[in-house]
Amino acid sequence: DLEACLMEKESTIKELERNLQEQKEIISNQCCEIRLLNENLNSETRRAKSLEREGDRLRSEISLLESK
Repeated sequence: DLEACLMEKESTIKELERNLQEQKEIISNQCCEIRLLNENLNSETRRAKSLEREGDRLRSEISLLESK
């Protein structure tokens, strides 16, 4: 029957819309998580570079002291 078919299609469309909304929420949450991870990564990168510079400075200081 045509009416039953239309109702079934409407139900399917509503289910697809719900699924789409759920997927949008999941993607939004993942984007937030990725942003936080990226911020942490940038912070750790800056920290690593700072430690490398400090290591270079200390090596230079040691070399200077050894040359005296």
